[in-house]
Amino acid sequence: MLNHKNKNIMVITPNPITYYGIRAMLTTLPYINVAHCPIHFRDEAPTHIERGMHMVIIDTEIANADIISELIKSCSLSSSVVILTHALDYKTTQKYKMMNVRAILQRKSSQKEVESAVFSVLENNEWGFEDHPRQLRRGFTARELSPSIKDEQAMLSLSATERTIIRSIYRGRTVTDIAVAKEKSIKTISSQKQAAMRKLNVKNLAELHVRYHRYLD
Repeated sequence: MLNHKNKNIMVITPNPITYYGIRAMLTTLPYINVAHCPIHFRDEAPTHIERGMHMVIIDTEIANADIISELIKSCSLSSSVVILTHALDYKTTQKYKMMNVRAILQRKSSQKEVESAVFSVLENNEWGFEDHPRQLRRGFTARELSPSIKDEQAMLSLSATERTIIRSIYRGRTVTDIAVAKEKSIKTISSQKQAAMRKLNVKNLAELHVRYHRYLD
């Protein structure tokens, strides 16, 4: 059960029917406020995402990948991002995962699936992602993996918290900024950053930026 603090969700979609459908699916979850933010692919600049949003659901019917990326980047550290889509290939799914996206909802998802995803994400968990690439589940040895697969394996070994910290650092935020946004101590965030860097096998921030940028590309 969600705590009694109201949870604010924004649905960014050009289709009001999509918004009403999502809102109807969430009526059984208590203390959920759902707002609609209309946007279209012809919009040149991302819409302003209000502060205080616990979750932002971005509809890929916006149809412009650049706008979707900018919308994701414009979300605050306290907002979880969910993508609503028809289908995604594996690589795109993993790129979204590294960009503050906590879950992916298919348009044909049932009410139970939507409720489960929203509930899980609002409770600071992840939902709807595979733990490892298909290639890694077929028993390949480390020597057989290509560099790109090794990069992917390293990135996916990070916890959700570590990914958030690495992504924030890549976007220019300091450990202090992240600690304030997450209401955690600087020592805790610094320790989690160092753990992530060890998993990625990088020795400094310059190597970290190169590794993360290479993965996103």
